[in-house]
Parts: sequence; structure tokens; C-alpha cells
Amino acid sequence: MKQLKERRRSLGLKKFFKLSLLTILVSCAAENKPEVNYAEEFKSILAAFESSSILDLENAYFEKEDFLEAYLEQLDSQKNYFSQNDVSLIKDFNEENKDIFLTLNLATNSFYDIYEESLRVRKSLLNKHEFDFEKIEYVRLENRVDYFNNEDERKDFYRKIVKNELLNLLLENENINEAKNIINKRYSDRISYIKKTRSEDKFSVLANNFLSLIDPHATYFSDRDLDDWNLRMNLSFEGIGAVLSYKNETARIEELMSGGPALKSKEINVGDKVLAVGQGKKGKLTNVIGWRLDDIVEIIRGEEGSFVRLKIENENEKKIVTLERGQIILEESDVSSEIINYGGKNLGYIKVPSFYSDIECFRNQGFSCKSVSYDVRDSLLEFNRKNINGIVIDLRNNSGGYLHEADQLTRLFIDYGPTVQVKGIEDDIDVYTAWRSIKTWNKPMIVLVNKFSASASEIFAGAIQDYNRGLIIGQNTFGKGSVQGFKKTNLGQIKLTESLYYRVTGKPTQIFGVQPNLEIPTLLDVEEFGESKYSAAIKPTTISEAAFFKKTAINESKYKKILDQNIAESSYYQSLSDIKKSRGVQKTKLSLNLEERKQIYKDNRANSLELVNQRRSLSNLEPFASYEDFENFIDDEDFEIDAEIDQSAKILYEIIEAKI
Repeated sequence: MKQLKERRRSLGLKKFFKLSLLTILVSCAAENKPEVNYAEEFKSILAAFESSSILDLENAYFEKEDFLEAYLEQLDSQKNYFSQNDVSLIKDFNEENKDIFLTLNLATNSFYDIYEESLRVRKSLLNKHEFDFEKIEYVRLENRVDYFNNEDERKDFYRKIVKNELLNLLLENENINEAKNIINKRYSDRISYIKKTRSEDKFSVLANNFLSLIDPHATYFSDRDLDDWNLRMNLSFEGIGAVLSYKNETARIEELMSGGPALKSKEINVGDKVLAVGQGKKGKLTNVIGWRLDDIVEIIRGEEGSFVRLKIENENEKKIVTLERGQIILEESDVSSEIINYGGKNLGYIKVPSFYSDIECFRNQGFSCKSVSYDVRDSLLEFNRKNINGIVIDLRNNSGGYLHEADQLTRLFIDYGPTVQVKGIEDDIDVYTAWRSIKTWNKPMIVLVNKFSASASEIFAGAIQDYNRGLIIGQNTFGKGSVQGFKKTNLGQIKLTESLYYRVTGKPTQIFGVQPNLEIPTLLDVEEFGESKYSAAIKPTTISEAAFFKKTAINESKYKKILDQNIAESSYYQSLSDIKKSRGVQKTKLSLNLEERKQIYKDNRANSLELVNQRRSLSNLEPFASYEDFENFIDDEDFEIDAEIDQSAKILYEIIEAKI
């Protein structure tokens, strides 16, 4: 860091910036790509935002020091890298140039330089510093309040970071030399990764951090980024069905996906190294050692029916494997369902991980297109055939997806009427209403949510609650009440907020989220998360109520008493409460004394084992005798009841018994 600072001084601010600018404005000629002017792409992003976003773009705000400070905090949110001097240099440049893109470009490149240098400093400390593990000292767990005052302060902070990493390995029974070797390799890998950073990577960081300050849900997508996003939302892609990891500059097979060409070939195994890739049955093999992982993935993927050749190495041999690419379904991100027997009642459970949809299939007016509503409907029809008495829809950690899927999913549970109201850029209100029923489920239902249930999850949960169709159980949801759409730029696309959505009552979920009818305690400090934590979060408003017909209200207070009593009598939730209290001490700082850490380590493992075993008892599974047994356990169970599912099932049972 000191060398970097002296280099900046010797070059002068403008000269340093010119060198920095070249790394982002123009793609590297060695990559054999055409030159790219990212300043023009930045202007294109601004134009797209101004024309399509529901939010006002105040260009004057960008010129204020407050905006620059906010951007620097986005880059270095924990204040672990920049010094006061680094920040002053960037602010001075901003005063001289008054060009927001040039300033953000300098800040972004400076951050990359400083981050890389921090890794080198930590590596040097690891190899040269004599660490005292008997010393009573602490490392902060909270974000630092200020940037570093000087190099000595920064270096001492990194010393503590390295010491903490060593302690983590010593607690895992590594000796000091082996621990140093592991961390040394870790730092080398990170430095290698940083060195592979391209101009488009830095521009994406710049654009996304910039957009987040004016719209917390805006995202810049390069073409490759957009392909990956569509893959996640469609739950399918074309390739060989292998998950790759990266170690020692080499791609390795991390996982083979069910039904994929790689698994079917029986010639590729987990742990195999990928040394080279060729296209077609006879295509020339290209050595990919040292390549970026995303580049390797890109050339292995391809159209269904095409061929790819891989040069594979394992402990026994090197060989060339030819695979025909196929259509891969991401089953782990799919809707899944189970039947739970409780008190003589058969209860249905449906896990909904996201509101996905195969948009291309729908655009082509295909039938039986892959979507969350289609898959849930299949599960509901199966439950009807098996005379299931009631269901739990689990939306925990479901961050949303397609708006139309939230609408369609809701319609499986109501007779007819509106599901959500959407206010556009001109303040026009679009009420999602259908008077033709596709209702598939008439029996009792519960919707399970948590703090990370957001967007489309909140539309669905809010509608079920407003119609009195079922009880919402869990924790208050995230509070995202906005809808995003895509707008093209010169080189990519941006996803930006183009409308706001409201419940059928006219109330917003923005900031407030969906308050559950019945709340379940959690180990997570939910106040630390949610839409309200975004500095640019839109202020909530209300609109008029839409016309809709509610069912008779469920006796919420009755079931609240039952739930409260169940939780009070639960040994799991008593343990949860005790652990949460004990963890309060560790939230702000962590001891760097070996003996103190051993005790913390021992206590944490004991607490975790207790919770795991209590959860396993809910599924009538044998408890683990030790934490080591838990660590070494290979989870081959398809479904395991956790405490929140258990509490939801108990309430659902009571509702069924009351014949609501």
C-alpha cells in the first residue's frame, strides 16, 4: 500500500488516473477483442434508466460529495481497504474533473489495486510475523467506522485478520506450519484471481455499485451475465451437466448433475481435472489450465445435440472424453413436495424455492411450459388424489422471480378476483384480475415465510392473507414492493425498477413486508436485514383498495395461543433462546487468544450439535453421538422436518380439526 501511495504521488494525480483509465476504458488487445469505450456505455446506462425507471434521476446529485462518499462505501462497506489518504486523492480528483464516470472509474481501479496489495501484505505477514496466540486482543466483527488513518493502522488490522485465519485452522487441529501453507495457497489463489480481472469485470462492478445507490434493485448485465440469469430463472441449460470448481489454476469436476451427459457417460468422476477442451468430435483441444473458470464453463456449454471433447486427468490416467451436450434441468431449484403424517392427518408440504418460468416456451405459446405455478399445480392435483387434509407452502429464502407467476400461483387457491395491483411510471394502476377460476386447492393451507421471503413471495403471501385464505407463519418478510424490467444498453442490459406493487387492500409491502399472522422465533437477528437497510429504498405509499371478496376470517388469536404454548414447551426453542443470548457477546468482537477461542469453539459446536439433534428428532432420526459424526455425515435424506415446518404442521392440524 505504501508503494502504491508513493507511486501515485510521484506520477501526480492526473498521470496516475490516465494509467488507471486505460485499464477500464479499453479492452486488452491481447484478448483479441475490439476496443470498448465504457464511458459511452455508462452514458447508455443513464439514458436507459432515465427513460424507463419509475425513479427520478437527479444528475446534480452525482456531483455532490455525499454521492461519492456513498459510492466509496459501496466498494469498501466494512472500511477494510481504503485509507483516509486514498479517499482524499479520489475526492481531489473529483473536484478537478467534475466527471462522475471518470471519478468512479478511478475509485474502482484504486479499490482493485488496494485489494490486491492487501493480499500481498497479508501474505508477507503470514510468512514473516511471529504471532503471539497467548496475547489478549480482539478483532472487530462490526464494520469499521472510519477509513484507516495511516499504514501502520491498516497493517495491524491485516495482522489480526491473518491471525484469525490461523486460529480457525489451529482449532481444526492443523499444526502451525500446515496452517500457514494452507493460507499461503489461499492468498496466492486470490491474487491469481484478481490478476485475471478484465476491463468488463471492473466496469460491471462500477455500474452495479453506481446503480445500487439510485435503485437498490437495479443491476447491470453483460451478455454473459444475462445468460446466467436466464439459466437460473428457466431452471434449465444446455451443456454436459457438471458443476466445476477451481483449484491450483485448474478446473475440477465438483458435481455431476442427475440425468446429465457427464454422469451418463460413466467416464467422468467428481474430482477429475479438466486440462483441455475441444469443440465437436474432432475439434482441436485447447489447453485451459490457468484460464478463468467462467471462460472454461462458457466453452463447455453449447447447444443440445452438439459435441464437446474434454481432456480429463485423475489419479489413474489422462484421457479424452467426447460428450454430446444435452438439456439439463436444475432439479434442486425446482418445486418439491412431501407428505407429512401428523396426528393421523396426512398433510402436504410444498417447497417453493423461486418464482421461475420458462419465458421462451411461453413466448412460443407452448403448452406445459416449465413454471412454478405449473409445478405446484401438479403437486396439488396429486395431493387431491391422495386426499391430503391440508398443506404448508414453504416460501422461506424465496427471493422472488416473475410477477406473473405470483399471480398465477395465487389463483390456484382463490376463486377469482384481483391478486396484486401494480403502479407504473405514469401512476397508472394495473389490477391483476381474472374472473375465470383455476382454483385447484380448497382445503386449509399455511404459508411459511422468513425475512428472506421477498418480492413475488410477498405478493403471494400478502394475497393469501388478505383473502383470509390461510395463515402466514414465520417472520416478517423482506419488504420489497417493486417490480423490475429489462432495458437494453449499448453493450448489455440493465434491470431497473419500472413499477411498484401493492396488495389488493392498497397497502404496500415496500419496507413493511408481510407481517405473519403467527410469528416464530429465529436465531437470526432479523432487524439487520430487509429493504429498509437500503439507503436508496423507495418510501412506501398506499393506493385505493381493489374490489375483492374475503373468506371468513380465521380465529388468529386462538392459534397464536396454541403456537405460543407449543414454543414455550419446545426444548428446541428454549435452546435457541439460550444460544441467541450467549451469541450477543460475540457480535461486536472476537478473541484472538487461543485458549479463549478454544472455549468459544467448543461451546459453538456443542450448541450446534444440540440444535441439530433436536431437529433430527422431529423426523424420528437417530441423534449424532458427537459433532464429528455430524461433520462426517453424508446427507442422503430427501426431506427432513425442521422446527418451523413442525410448528406449521401442528397449527395446520388444529385448523383441520376445527373444520375451517
